[in-house]
This record gives sequence, C-alpha cells and structure tokens, in this order.
Amino acid sequence: MTRLARSHPEIDMLTARPNAVILLVAALFSVVSGVARAQDEVQPETLPQGFIVVVDDPARVASESQPIYIGTNHGNWHPGNPEFKMSPRSDGKWQIILDQPTQPGRMQFKFTRGSWETVEVDNKGEQIENRVLPKVDPSKYDDGSRPIFEFSVVKWDDQKPGAVQQRGVEDTTSALEVTGTAKRLQLVGGAGRARGMVRDAIVWLPPGYESSGIDYPVLYLMDGQNVFIQQPGTPGEWHADETATKLIKAGEIEPMIIVGIPHSGFSRADEYLPAELIDGVQPSADEFIGWLEHTVMPRVERAFRAKTGPESTSIGGASFGGIISLYAASKRPDLFGAAIVESPSVLSRNGYMMSLFAGDSFNWPKVVYLGVGSQEAGTADDARQLNERYVKAIELLAEKASQAGSRVAILIGEGHVHNEPAWAERFSEAIKHLYGRSN
Repeated sequence: MTRLARSHPEIDMLTARPNAVILLVAALFSVVSGVARAQDEVQPETLPQGFIVVVDDPARVASESQPIYIGTNHGNWHPGNPEFKMSPRSDGKWQIILDQPTQPGRMQFKFTRGSWETVEVDNKGEQIENRVLPKVDPSKYDDGSRPIFEFSVVKWDDQKPGAVQQRGVEDTTSALEVTGTAKRLQLVGGAGRARGMVRDAIVWLPPGYESSGIDYPVLYLMDGQNVFIQQPGTPGEWHADETATKLIKAGEIEPMIIVGIPHSGFSRADEYLPAELIDGVQPSADEFIGWLEHTVMPRVERAFRAKTGPESTSIGGASFGGIISLYAASKRPDLFGAAIVESPSVLSRNGYMMSLFAGDSFNWPKVVYLGVGSQEAGTADDARQLNERYVKAIELLAEKASQAGSRVAILIGEGHVHNEPAWAERFSEAIKHLYGRSN
C-alpha cells in the first residue's frame, strides 16, 4: 500500500519565512526537552535523603495541644501516629522531615490534628482526595539536599456545625447506621502494645436472626471500623451489610453473622504482623490470634447464636488485615476453616510474607479467597511494575493453594487500587465463594 503525502501549505508558507522556521524549531526543541525532563523525574519517595513536608494552617486552629499529623498509608493510616507528628515553625507553619520510606508504593496522605474527626476537608466541609507528592528532578538534589513540598489546609472537619457529635464507630452511644441489625460488643484487651485496650466490635446479624432460633456460621473481619460504616478521613467502607443482605435475600448464600473487629490504632501493625515488615513494629500476630481464641470468639459465642468449629468459622481482612487472616487460618486450622485475603501486603520487606506463604511447608486453609487490584500500588506510570508484581504474587499464591488441595478463588479487580471501595466491590465474590449455596 502506498501512502500519499498530504500537502502542508503551512510549511510552504514557512519556507518563505526563515525566521518563523527558526522559531518553530526552537519551540519544538523546548517541547522535546520538557518531555525529556518529565520522563527523568522521579517520585520523591525514591530519594535516599528523604524529603520535607510543610503545611500552613491559615486559621491557626492547630496548637501545641493539637499538633498537625500526617495520616498516611505509610503509617498504617493512623491519624495520630507519633512518627508523623509535625513541628511548629516561627512563621506559623508546620514541618516534618521524613526519611526515605521503607514501604513500597506512592505515599498517600491527609493532614489531621490527631484523629479522623479532625482531618482536613475542603471549603464546603467535604472530604478531599488523598494527597500525593509531585515528581521531582533528581539532578537538583544530587548534593543530598531534600526537596520541600508545601501545602495548605483549607478547613478542618471539626470546624463544621455538629462535628463534635460525629464520632462514628468510636461513639458507643450513637445509633449504628447499617442495613439490617447490628450491635456493639465490647472487647477488652488485644496484643502487644494494645493489651490494655478496650474496643467495640460491630456484630451484624443476618435477616431473620431474631425469629429463626437457629445458629449461624461466623465471619470475623479485621479493620472492623470500616466494614459497615465509613469513618471520617477514609475513602469508603466495605458495605458488608448491604452486600450480605442482598445475597442472603436472593438465596445465593447461606446466612452468617459478621463480626467487625476494629484495629487498635497505632498498634494495628503490631497485632496484624508476624514479622517486622515496617520499622518500629513489635510483631504480635501470634498473641493476637490467642486473643481472638480466648477472648473474642467466646464473647461472640456467648452473646449470639453462633456455630462453632472451623467448618463454621472464617476470618478475613485486607492489606495487613489480609496478612493476619491468612496467617491465622494457617496457624490455627482448628479455629478457622476459611479465609478472605484481600490485597495482602506480601511484597513488603523484600517479600518476606510472600516467601512464607508460597513456601512448600505452608499450611493452606481448606477454603481461601484471594483478591487483588490491578493498580494496588497506585495509578502513576512508575507504579506499573510494582502493580504487575502484586498481581503475579497473588496468582502464584492461588496456584500454591490449589496445589495444596484448597478450594481457592482468585479475583483481580481491573483498575482497582488499594482501598475500601475496591474491597467493597469484590466482597460479594468473596462471600459467595465461602458461603455460596452451590458450594
């Protein structure tokens, strides 16, 4: 096939105007140079010297008693993590110097004053998207200096009318806004630095529970504060109540009790991790499993008509919650017969958990669901390789589980990132795999 060259009268015109040609070439060179520079830019998280974050609080609401923190995925989304506490400056702004992150992926964050009730919002009092750091030209920091990123908080969540009453799951007096029936159940204790904690689990009861008189299987979900209710400062919730209600009423799954166990805040990683996957963690996963066995499960079984035994007891979670769920089901097959494992952080610390889970001696639960998004590490171009690694890791785990004789399902969410809306969208397939009528 012969391609015919199209006439370009503008070029003919330019041949009579050499100055215009020079200007055009210069402009093209500038564009090409700009593209080249953009391609050379990197995420500041990759710089070995770290970076500096500065934020202005024009309303001057923050104070020494209520300092500004960075709530970030690199700090377990703890809104008051001491490692991300900012320091006041003489000009009224707040600053923090951060070392190069040890966690993979792009840093996402919001500014808080120590809790999600005091997270930053927009002018209308609405939640904002997670912040990210812009790319930088690394050649500008060859001397070891740190890039500085400046932000400004428009308004805080507790500045809007009625904000003091908005306590979400932490408020043990407010009504639970869920689909169906849910009740709070006080739990004492925990693991590691959370041993002395008191927290309220949310126990969701299936349709017909009050009148049936029968016992039900139980699904224990980690990070329970986001299972039924969206907490301030978070991108969403699991919608477990809506999804389970719909599938039960449609006859697609058997009814079950769902217990959402809130994490312990700053000690979340302590309880969920069996190894020091991030700096400063005191791994207490085995102690946490013991707390589930000796405190949580007996408490639930006394308060509700719950079936017992591994064939009727499942555990699930996402991210670090996915790690502890699979780890617990492996360590204690006498307690948990099935596991929902969403977006497990298996690549942290050079893939330590991946080597454990993929090992030939790993004890897979009888039933396991594995979920992952195609964009776990984010949507930026430089996250593509890490995203591919996460997907391949979950595919390998599914293969290992199948070889071990487990009834396994895997779901790769196209375009899904590492957050609650993604886990909510995949939750129906997870519980259908565990509780489907056709299984």
